[in-house]
This record gives sequence, C-alpha cells and structure tokens, in this order.
Amino acid sequence: MSKLLAIRQEQRSRRRKVMIASVAASCAILVTAVLVGIYTTRHTPTTDNAIAVSQTVDLWDAGTVRGEQAGQLQSVLLPAAHINLTIVLPRHSAPGQYLVAITRDQSGNGVVAEGLALTATNGEKEQILTSIDLSKAQAGQYFLSTTHEQDQAAYYYPLQIK
Repeated sequence: MSKLLAIRQEQRSRRRKVMIASVAASCAILVTAVLVGIYTTRHTPTTDNAIAVSQTVDLWDAGTVRGEQAGQLQSVLLPAAHINLTIVLPRHSAPGQYLVAITRDQSGNGVVAEGLALTATNGEKEQILTSIDLSKAQAGQYFLSTTHEQDQAAYYYPLQIK
C-alpha cells in the first residue's frame, strides 16, 4: 500500500511542478507582450498625433474629363501633410458616396492616398469631407480623382503637392 501511496504523491508532485512551470511561462509571455507594446507605442510615430491641415478644393466651376482624355482642368495645390480635405464637387454632381484618390497618373495607377466620403449639400453645391494623408508624398505632379459609387467613372484633376 505504501508503494501505491508513494506513486500517487509522485504524480501530484509532478502535476504541481508542471502547473507552476505553466503559470511561470504564461506570466513571462504576458510581461514580454506588455513591454513590447509599451516600447512600440513610445517609439513608433503615429499620424493620429499629427496635426491635420484643413484644405478646401473648389471644383464647382471646373471642367472634368473621364479617363485619359485631354482637357483644360483646374490645377489643385495641396501640402505634403495630413489633410482634412473638403471638396466642393463640380456642378450637377450626384449625391452619395465618393472615393477620393491621389494618383500618379490619370489611369488611376500609383495611388498615393485615398479616402471614402459621403456628400453633404451646402446650398446648391454637393461637397465631401475626407481625411487624406499626404505626409509621406514627395513634392510633384499628381492627380486628384473623384469616383461616385454608382457610376464608377473617375474624374481627374491635376494636382501639385508642395
């Protein structure tokens, strides 16, 4: 009987050691995860802390072209910054959701930044407000495009990032 009792005590002791080791390993993993999280938060710059610049682009009287057609388009100037962008859409623009994108060409290639926005009516004008992060964009020539959710046709406007 004492042999059976000794075996049971050994099994309990082994389970206890495994349990203690498991708890210790879990604590070590948790402490490591918290420390990595704290380090990453303190050493990673975030755009949320950046001050956004408010800009308005008035396209009310702008001519527009679809796709790669040539035409006289209003030039838009935006800073290389995080921007709260208000766009007054051209005459007869439909209300709804728009995709606003900054691209390298009129084919929609090389998207630098984009954002979705719903229109809001201001008098007789439709306008959209979206947040665009151009802080990493290099100065140069780009295109501002607006695409309505229903017709999926992109309208392009020359853009200069300064």
